[in-house]
Amino acid sequence: MTIKTFPGSDDDRPEALASAKRSCTTETGEPTRISVVVPARDCARTIEGVVAPIVEDLVAAYAVDEVVVVNHNSSDDTARLAARAGARVIDFSEAGPITEIPDSGKGSVMWKGIWASDGDIVVFIDGDHLRFDSSKVSRLAAPLLADSSLQHVRAFYDHYEGGRTTEAMARPVLSLLHPELAGMRQPLSGEHASRRSALAELVFPVGWGTEFGILDQLSRRYGADAIGQVDLRYKEHVKGDWAHISLQAFELLYVALRTDFRAQGQVLPEHWGNVVMTPGDRPGEVVRRAARIAELPPLVSLPGWQDRERERLASRPVP
Repeated sequence: MTIKTFPGSDDDRPEALASAKRSCTTETGEPTRISVVVPARDCARTIEGVVAPIVEDLVAAYAVDEVVVVNHNSSDDTARLAARAGARVIDFSEAGPITEIPDSGKGSVMWKGIWASDGDIVVFIDGDHLRFDSSKVSRLAAPLLADSSLQHVRAFYDHYEGGRTTEAMARPVLSLLHPELAGMRQPLSGEHASRRSALAELVFPVGWGTEFGILDQLSRRYGADAIGQVDLRYKEHVKGDWAHISLQAFELLYVALRTDFRAQGQVLPEHWGNVVMTPGDRPGEVVRRAARIAELPPLVSLPGWQDRERERLASRPVP
């Protein structure tokens, strides 16, 4: 099976996305809203360069309705700079239906970002881009506006120096468990767009396994035909060290195996650990790093979700 692949729109002008958005309505006949959610932790160096182009190009053209930055306990000026660039900034420690999440990671930040956002389509963009332009958002959102059968669109890049975890772990695991998704160029990309209704049905691993978990669950629930990929041309971002890569790969593998065991009505063996052993700075030294294996429930399962949705829909401007 070949994943639906989009080269990107021939017209990346903000006005083109705004026009497509106006012609696309929700199931209840209301205008579609698009939210861009940016998970960010200590991104003072890059956050304005991500937020400002979206606000100045897409929000100004009514192509995007809001930019939400979820500030994940940053120790720098991430929150202030994001707000200065035009984002609505959410403090992770105070946001969402559950304020305290132990061992929180990217997955829990995304989960809270969905809750806080108002869009029918939610576009996730990483906050650590060294070079960014608003056409990336347009290219991700456009296929969902054009094709109602799509639930999720993920980015790939012609020029990208990352992908170490993808090639060493994600692609082999996809080939084993989800061969229908093995053709995805960058399955762990932090840039993707989804329908809010689909995201709200998913379990969210709190850590690095989230990106894989989204693909895994959506493929099982809707089929591979509901997932697409789009060319965003390039990505330049801040890269992690090898210890970070080991932890990321471990959390991904844990999530993949747990989901597959569940699909078969089984649980993971009790003797499987959740600690990653990585080399230390001195010869022979081993550093134990606990992986984040907790998960958050589907948003639709929470008692407050329906109230949140009514509040979200009531806040829409009158056409």
